[in-house]
Amino acid sequence: MKNWYLHNGLVYRKNELRQEDVLILNGKIAAFGSKAQRLRKGFSEPIKDFSAHDSIISRGFIDLHVHLREPGFTEKETITTGTQAAAAGGFTSVYAMPNTNPPLDSVERFIEFQKQISASAVVKVRPIGALTKARAGKELVDYAALRDVGVRFFSDDGEPLDTNLVIQAMERLREVHGVLINHLEDKSLVRSGLFHQAIPAESEYHMLRRDLDAVAKTGCAYHAAHLSCFQSVDMIRKAKGQGLPVTAEVTPHHLVLTYDDIQEPQGHFQMKPPLRSGFHREALVEGLRLGIIDIIATDHAPHGREKEGALTPNSPFGVTGLETAFPILYTRLVQTNALPLERLLYCLTTAPAVISGEFRDLTEGEAGDIVVINLNQKRRVGERGFFSKGTNSPFVGEVLKGWPILTLVDGEERYQWDGGC
Repeated sequence: MKNWYLHNGLVYRKNELRQEDVLILNGKIAAFGSKAQRLRKGFSEPIKDFSAHDSIISRGFIDLHVHLREPGFTEKETITTGTQAAAAGGFTSVYAMPNTNPPLDSVERFIEFQKQISASAVVKVRPIGALTKARAGKELVDYAALRDVGVRFFSDDGEPLDTNLVIQAMERLREVHGVLINHLEDKSLVRSGLFHQAIPAESEYHMLRRDLDAVAKTGCAYHAAHLSCFQSVDMIRKAKGQGLPVTAEVTPHHLVLTYDDIQEPQGHFQMKPPLRSGFHREALVEGLRLGIIDIIATDHAPHGREKEGALTPNSPFGVTGLETAFPILYTRLVQTNALPLERLLYCLTTAPAVISGEFRDLTEGEAGDIVVINLNQKRRVGERGFFSKGTNSPFVGEVLKGWPILTLVDGEERYQWDGGC
């Protein structure tokens, strides 16, 4: 079914909330408001009516930073489970990091990955290419060849780009209009350990300073991943003030948690960059509110159930995040008046669309990539399990408000809440 009539809800478009209906025909947005009502009455083919009472109808969310783990780590996640989690979280497009086995570092591997996506994904998946061959940090990949087949973003996520390669990588990416995403971690400043005591803020902002200096020299488009500290926000502010082609993201967990929130099992709170103090968290929220930070990205990093027990020195970093992103931010930030609802929606839809080149807003003729969010619905995280194989969420057990209840991709239902508690 690609024909939908969504009614009785508030529609988010043009960065405003308005009471109107939405008509989707043959997988594309056909009309809004009275025009939608009129066309609905005259439409003779089957159509699904959906009441969006107490809900917001929005362009589907876009996540520029997820880990689908496939190929190579299917015990942690697969394209199928990861994209099912995305659909349940209201995401209609996700950008998959290349720290897989093998990594996406050639056209041949891109083609193979696209086959897997076509066979398994329930939302749109856009691959991110590796910066270096095998993500080994020694030899740059063929950016031009990968750009020719549609790869725009490049990252060795999990491994920072070597200083000796930064200028060369940026110059080549600038030539092909690619975007560099670096893992901001100066490992010379990192000590043994799993939390903020071992991974100081300096390890992030020292590398960001290096990268921004290179951006100033090369003009390469640059996207700063998962900011976690005040200094990084200030550096992005200054870089934008200088007119540098820079954008930045922040995760839901860094926006709402600090190291004081860490509890058992600690593996649910162990990620890179680590949780920091309340001062840093408040700077991130303010940076997002003011537009210094452009988008929210989940950095969805599932690890199955292996982090539910006691931590080990080799415990992998990362938490699952796709399914809880909107409700945790709505509950903790919007309902406490720390962030306007329209700003939250903008940072999940229009802003990442601007960076990625996808369509930016609900508009007649665009794809029916839609999420409907019931703002009054309450659920307990994890009560009925996750679609993701990753259960490593810091929000397990919390009752949150504001959950996606319907997700459409090209007008096709990819998720609908079944009405349970």
